[in-house]
Amino acid sequence: MTFRFHLAFSLCFVTLAPALPAWADNKKNSDNVECALILDGVRRLACYDAQHNPKAAREDAKEESVEQANKRADVLAIDKEKREEIVGNALEDDPDAGVMDSLVSSYLEAEKSLFHFTGSFVSHKPNYILPLTWVKDPNYTPYSPRLGHTFYDYDLTREEAKYQLSFKIPLLTGIFDEKTTFWFGYTQKSLWQVYNQDESAPFRETNYEPELFFRHQLNWNIGPGTLNTVSLGLNHQSNGQADPRSRSWNRLIGSAAYSYNRWLFMVKPWLRLPERSSDDDNADIERYLGHASYHAVYKLTEDRTFSLKLLNNLRSDNRTSVEFGYSFPMGDSLKGFFQYYNGYGESLIDYNVRIERFGIGIMLNDWL
Repeated sequence: MTFRFHLAFSLCFVTLAPALPAWADNKKNSDNVECALILDGVRRLACYDAQHNPKAAREDAKEESVEQANKRADVLAIDKEKREEIVGNALEDDPDAGVMDSLVSSYLEAEKSLFHFTGSFVSHKPNYILPLTWVKDPNYTPYSPRLGHTFYDYDLTREEAKYQLSFKIPLLTGIFDEKTTFWFGYTQKSLWQVYNQDESAPFRETNYEPELFFRHQLNWNIGPGTLNTVSLGLNHQSNGQADPRSRSWNRLIGSAAYSYNRWLFMVKPWLRLPERSSDDDNADIERYLGHASYHAVYKLTEDRTFSLKLLNNLRSDNRTSVEFGYSFPMGDSLKGFFQYYNGYGESLIDYNVRIERFGIGIMLNDWL
């Protein structure tokens, strides 16, 4: 079963990308226009307060509404200086206690406020562009147990571009209570042979990943840290290709996020939904990717973040995959991004082949 999207969708998303939270600071010039379009008076007031903080407007509003509006306005108006105050610098003996918990709470509140004020997409997974990556041993002959070996119609180059675009939008809010939200999420990862000019720079592989999931905010103090959120949802991932290069699977995926000092730990277990053997393009995928992914994020400073993702099949024929990322400041408004991948499942077409990749580029929005 495949899930097809056209390249036009990607271009459309790039056009809409400035609405994501990581670029909210770049929207200040248009915020007054957006504030004026908000019908709800309290939200419109909070939107203006976030930019201008007019005392007269506060005095005209109800006391309870003003308190709620100001709370949201303060969250929406959080800027780099405020985030730097929260995060500090791990190399300068700044206090570590509660750093990630505060950052997660601020992010969740800002996420809610941004959608209420703008109605736009918000970020889901990290968005990045790696104009240059290098693969040690490209997979020239993709293989599937059902479909057998296949070959590309062109010669692969070791150098290619890689990018990931990811967003989500709430479908239902306030389910059971205000801390539970039902989301639609979408992630697209592409590998582009942009330097293969002799073959018209084809897109070698694109993985499409739509999902529906419930997320509940807990904020439970457990041990030395905080259990921040849990989620459960239905996930589909495919590469949108025809046989014999078709790959796809459907999963029930849960997740839990736990913060401690400057660390954020996430575990994402999944249960694959069965398919008919005649339709299963990758029946043995769990032999390579296992049944969960494990993530660790470390906030060194406001604009320096380390991330680590691990996969393990937990079998006697042990297979481990690792993805390491490091984002760092590059000028006043951009973040550089380095990524290293070694293992299986970087893309669906290569799920059963070990790939080692180095990449450098730009981080559009980080984990937090």
